[in-house]
Amino acid sequence: MDFELTSEQQAIRETCRDFAREVIAPAAEDLDRNHKFGYDIVRQMGELGLFGLPFAEEAGGAGADFLSLCIAIEEISRADAGIGITLEAAVCLGSSPIYEFGTPEQKERWLPDLVAGRKLWAFGLTEPEAGSDAAPSSSSLTAGPTSPRA
Repeated sequence: MDFELTSEQQAIRETCRDFAREVIAPAAEDLDRNHKFGYDIVRQMGELGLFGLPFAEEAGGAGADFLSLCIAIEEISRADAGIGITLEAAVCLGSSPIYEFGTPEQKERWLPDLVAGRKLWAFGLTEPEAGSDAAPSSSSLTAGPTSPRA
């Protein structure tokens, strides 16, 4: 079994390492100390194509493998774990379920902006009876005049 990184994986590692050192690291302390979210950094990550790494080119992604995404998350997290987990959650918890299980309409509506990093997904996790365990959550959505399903 060969454990060497491919040339593509090495290029992703170097790109993300440089980006983390040059862009994220100088901003990390301010973001953390002042409880700020790095919108500009996330936008730049989108421009680098990081949010589309594991998705097929037909879906607007880079067609890279999952290890490439892991390498990107690792390198980004070296400078700021909060930014790293933003990439991980956006891809693995946000875009991936839509990519794998979404209807054609959902994919058409949401994937272009998510994969390009122009938008981030979100979900409500914490409830009084559930804490941060999603399984016992009891919230529901009812279609109405302000519902996105209406």
